[in-house]
Amino acid sequence: MNASQAEIVDLLSTFMSLLSVFVTVVLAFLILYANNFLIRRRKRELGIYTLLGMPKGKISKILVYETLIIGIISLITGMLFGILLSQALTAVTASMFEVPLNYHFVFSPWATLITFLSFGGIFLLTMVFNTFVLNHYKLIDLINADRKNDEFKIKKVWISALIFMLSVIILGCTYYYAIDKGLLAFNNLPMIIAAGCLGTVLFFLSLAGFLLTVVKSNKKLYFHGLNSFILRQLHSNINSNFLSMSVVCIMLLLSIGALSTGMSLNNTINKTIRVSTPYDATISLREHYELVDKEASDEDRKFAVHLNEESQKMMANTKKLYESLNQKYADKLQGSNIVSTYLSDFTYEDLKKLHILNKDNSAMLPNEYDMPLMLIPLSVFNQELKVRDFDPIELKNDEIYIHNDSGVLADFTYDILEDKPTMEIFNKSFHVINDDFEIMPIGTTSAVGSMGICIVMPDSQIPKNATVYETYWNFDVIKDTDAERIRQESTNTLSNSNSKYECGYMYSSDTKEDVYVNSKGLSVVFTYIGIYLGIVFLMASAVILALQQLSQANDNKKRYTILEKIGTEKKMINRSIFVQIAIYFFLPLLLAIVHSIVGIQVVNNIVMVFGRASILTSSLITAGIIILIYGAYFLITYIGYKNICKTTR
Repeated sequence: MNASQAEIVDLLSTFMSLLSVFVTVVLAFLILYANNFLIRRRKRELGIYTLLGMPKGKISKILVYETLIIGIISLITGMLFGILLSQALTAVTASMFEVPLNYHFVFSPWATLITFLSFGGIFLLTMVFNTFVLNHYKLIDLINADRKNDEFKIKKVWISALIFMLSVIILGCTYYYAIDKGLLAFNNLPMIIAAGCLGTVLFFLSLAGFLLTVVKSNKKLYFHGLNSFILRQLHSNINSNFLSMSVVCIMLLLSIGALSTGMSLNNTINKTIRVSTPYDATISLREHYELVDKEASDEDRKFAVHLNEESQKMMANTKKLYESLNQKYADKLQGSNIVSTYLSDFTYEDLKKLHILNKDNSAMLPNEYDMPLMLIPLSVFNQELKVRDFDPIELKNDEIYIHNDSGVLADFTYDILEDKPTMEIFNKSFHVINDDFEIMPIGTTSAVGSMGICIVMPDSQIPKNATVYETYWNFDVIKDTDAERIRQESTNTLSNSNSKYECGYMYSSDTKEDVYVNSKGLSVVFTYIGIYLGIVFLMASAVILALQQLSQANDNKKRYTILEKIGTEKKMINRSIFVQIAIYFFLPLLLAIVHSIVGIQVVNNIVMVFGRASILTSSLITAGIIILIYGAYFLITYIGYKNICKTTR
């Protein structure tokens, strides 16, 4: 592993350490929630102990000893699984960085110490919580805990219906705003999050009453089988736990978003790496083009013209230097080419006049609409296609091809392709012929997206006096040659030679190895964080719902006993349990999926910075992970619920 890769691993370790603090807080909440579930199931038992004269101090000791034994078993089991998993992750990380693995057993004393300290803190917090519960409840509350009914939050049906419609309107408006604004939606991200959370809470607050009203309106459906019983059970559960269901829905949204976006970004970056590294190295120089303001003073205009003339002298000098460097390193190069791009006389303002760029998010385009579009000679463009194994294109003298190396500007580019406008360039009419394009820079570069919207034109149609905008030296080195050293020496030569010119300029130089390592490291970081957070949120959500249902099973087992005594078939009872748990589990998931469809579209605007994103593969993998983990918790909850209800039959 080289130095750049080691830096990425250190960065990844820092990110994971910070995220582990957050995950520890989440797990502490889950452990307290699970402990509360166990205490709730045993309130009557604890009340009987108190009634028989056992001091609360001794009852607290019983709970402490039980928690300690369970905690130690869980800690040891978790540590063993963690050590084994860390060995597998070592191999996975090496594979993602594509470095050879010289395996040796990995054990981190620091991580072990942090785990023990975190467990100790959570354990102490649990003890304090148990002591508080015992001291807070009166004896009568403990004895009658299983007889206490939850109060309905909303007692009037029409209010539930009104709140439900309000929640749908809030969520609908939030969805529309987020999708319509695209990348600019991030400017109002706090407002979007707040509106989404409010709509979600109102949705579950009103869902119980609204669902009951809708189903009751269909008498045949309501009185079929145990539907009335199931609906009343759901009404009670959702009414009591609407806030936690809202939290679970938002956590599932974060889980789906983290998993799919993390993997989508990984795929996008990997694809961009392949497209943006056709050569071992590329050195380019771009002039700082001075726009000549028509309203500026004569002196300012003359100075801008002078700077542009200096720029063209510098570009000519740079091309000669490239040729000189090409000869200097000829014995170390396997192949090379020197190419240039130009400035057209067609500007972004001209695109606006064609009514193509009249979108609200046109702010993503250059601020200076007088800036001309870059012009790429057809021969240069086909050379770039060839080294990437793409098919070349053909253009007639009156045809142009619209290109773009930025995913962010993809929508604008497709607007042009759809409109197929006739464009006046160099006093001649050209029409656009392509329907699609590949996001592809020129040469090897880490600055993907710096070219913007470009025009590919036949070489013969580009005037000889066209302004040179950027000049590239692309080269491949022979085996065992250090491309980085050639890049550094050449860049120093160019900087020293061009320092005599009065104009501004910008050098860009990258090697394939540097682009690969840095981009690959970014890909690994996002993938790790996405999978890590996604699985943690997914498991946390499933655990909360499972504990709620198992807690409700303990409270409702007498009702199922009554159903059995009045002659209800066991099959119908099991079906009612299955339907109840399924609805309770999958309602938050369904709303989270709707949220995520919108959220992922918005986040993809960020992903597009790294290249054109495809979420199909990552969405399928995310769906598989959800089915595996969430479905497993659902089945375990169903089996556990049935077993709890069987204990009194």
